[in-house]
Amino acid sequence: MGVLLKIHAKIAPLSKGCTKTHPLFVLDNDNMNKDCGKFFTHPAPPEPPDDLFDKIARRIREEERLTFKRRLTIFSIALALSAAAFIPAFRAVETELAESGFVEFSSLLFSDSGAVLAYWQSFVFALLESLPTTGLIALLAAVFALLQSLKFFSRDVKFIFKPAAN
Repeated sequence: MGVLLKIHAKIAPLSKGCTKTHPLFVLDNDNMNKDCGKFFTHPAPPEPPDDLFDKIARRIREEERLTFKRRLTIFSIALALSAAAFIPAFRAVETELAESGFVEFSSLLFSDSGAVLAYWQSFVFALLESLPTTGLIALLAAVFALLQSLKFFSRDVKFIFKPAAN
């Protein structure tokens, strides 16, 4: 604490009696009046090259093509994966339909339609209970992914192989 007081005592007398302020800058009116016209005149902007627009448009088209090529790669992989997922999902639904007896219940519609009409509420519940919902959800998800990736893939292929406009 004694050290801090000594430093403060040395600084305080230097700043205590000074009331004169010093300007940060000095304004020279003579030189300013001569150069004043320079501040209000604007030089002519540089002229862009004649082919600047064509260069920019060409570069934008190149970037779009690169973007679509990247997207094409991604969606082709997604298309292959969703097509590969469709086959096992379809086989799983096929086996679940055979195991659950859904095919036998649904065949009653054609073989004994009178009994189906007489007990239609019970028949509908029996069909719904034997329906393999998880397998159908997996199959529908694979079909949806396949169709979406096919849509995006075909759109990007059209853009990439479209002739470039000059």
